[in-house]
Amino acid sequence: MSWLINDPTAAVLASLFIGIVLAAAAIPKFRHPDEFQGVVANYKLLPSFLVAPVAKLLPLVELLCAVALMIPPAREIAACVAAGLFIVFALALAINVGRGRTHIDCGCVRRPTSMSRIGMFHVMRAIALAGVSLYVAAVPVEFSRISIESGLMGLAAAAMLALLYMGADMLVGFPNSKNDLLKGNTND
Repeated sequence: MSWLINDPTAAVLASLFIGIVLAAAAIPKFRHPDEFQGVVANYKLLPSFLVAPVAKLLPLVELLCAVALMIPPAREIAACVAAGLFIVFALALAINVGRGRTHIDCGCVRRPTSMSRIGMFHVMRAIALAGVSLYVAAVPVEFSRISIESGLMGLAAAAMLALLYMGADMLVGFPNSKNDLLKGNTND
């Protein structure tokens, strides 16, 4: 099993996966900054004067991390920053779930807010993403040891994992029943 943990292809796959997740999270925030600012405000964790700067800075940091994860000299630092982002996000989610505020939009990927809600799934997912990010930071990668075939397989696997990740996020965001959908009720 240690061969998998230290396998450079697995580390590249993890880097690509985290990069795709971060880019997929950042791009809608750039496209809809006012909506994302509302999401940040709705967490009710920041003083009002910090909401706008955080809402503007967060997608930039996410996108920079996504790009830096693909640049070998910056990969370790980017992975640590990504882990920090995921841990802070997990805490923000956990605080709101603990408060019973599960009806808010997580701000992860853009979807109709009428279908959004958060729960322990989101908290655990953010913690898992932090763990993968720390794995990326810990495993050195020598790109010369990765064959073209392995690299392409890693890219395909990262894309599939990212699609599964986003699909799970969408499924968790759906209302509990058809009645909830018809009523517009998404509260847990």
